[in-house]
Amino acid sequence: MKPGRFVVDTHVHGQRHAVRLDKSEIEAGYEDISHVMRTATPADEATEDSDVVVYPNTDRIIHDMDTYGVDRAVLLPGFGMTNEIHKQMVQDHPDRFTALASPVQTDKAAARGEEEWTIERACEELDDVLEAEEFVGIGESAPTDPTRDERIEWRERRDELRQAFEVADAHDVPISWHSGTVSGYSDGKSSLDVYPDWEDPTLVSDLAAEYSDVDIIINHGGMQGTWHEDTVDAACKVAARHNNVYLEIGLYWADLIHKPFNDPNIDLSQLLWGTDWGASMVAHAQPNEEPPMYWDQIESRGLPAHQPDYWGTSLRQLEKFVWDEELPQDEFNLILGGNACRLLDIEPPEKRLFPEYL
Repeated sequence: MKPGRFVVDTHVHGQRHAVRLDKSEIEAGYEDISHVMRTATPADEATEDSDVVVYPNTDRIIHDMDTYGVDRAVLLPGFGMTNEIHKQMVQDHPDRFTALASPVQTDKAAARGEEEWTIERACEELDDVLEAEEFVGIGESAPTDPTRDERIEWRERRDELRQAFEVADAHDVPISWHSGTVSGYSDGKSSLDVYPDWEDPTLVSDLAAEYSDVDIIINHGGMQGTWHEDTVDAACKVAARHNNVYLEIGLYWADLIHKPFNDPNIDLSQLLWGTDWGASMVAHAQPNEEPPMYWDQIESRGLPAHQPDYWGTSLRQLEKFVWDEELPQDEFNLILGGNACRLLDIEPPEKRLFPEYL
């Protein structure tokens, strides 16, 4: 049985990378590979000399969608994935995929040392990509300079974000705000060290108040990986203050879902089922401990060569919470898909599937 009437995952990475380690000097580790992935060449442009190739992962996504009853996947670029590949995937399967836009070419040019990254150039690219009907928002995260290694002050970063929010406002689409971290990237500076908005989700409040007509999706709801709950608490505080802030809870374990659900100032309509399907984390179980499971990149195991099963684990945690709370299916349907349909302009196959009162 499907978990709900119309199920939407708002956080899916629809492309995979082939890193040719024999053609590169990098090691098979999270940190090294994360850097070269940003410069990946699309499969239809790759040559024998291309050391990192990115290609659509359509067949595996649809296999899992059919397995777990997921009706629509919202495709988010990341680490060198391209808007063009996602656009083609949406065109090939318009009833299964929707996509968010990212300034991919601006980022790649900077990562390759071909052109200096600027927020103006990134926003110009976003503005252009969002003209296509296949794209319904900005994500994963607001634009960031992939070459930056010095911390940016919040005042300067806020000015950058304002320009991205202006683009979202002009196109009447939501914008993503990244939150949370994982343990695998253990060497060198991470985005948390460089960008204050990645480190502190409470800074969302500044832009949420200034751009009250722009909807903001907090990626991962503060819990991308590990077991630390401080960024979840911060994300919940922001969602409680601003009705235009939404939380992805697909990586929460069952007990963690109680935090936003039991906050009287966070409406059910602000919760989304967004995982991180396609990313390199794995579910780590520790029965009889707190928490009993969580997602992370575990260096001692090495890079996963398989496709980690996000949906099976995530849906079990959600359903455990639903059973414990005796949550009516009508309300569960909103979290699983109804809220995403409204937020991302997704048309479900039938009307009157989700709660609505006269």
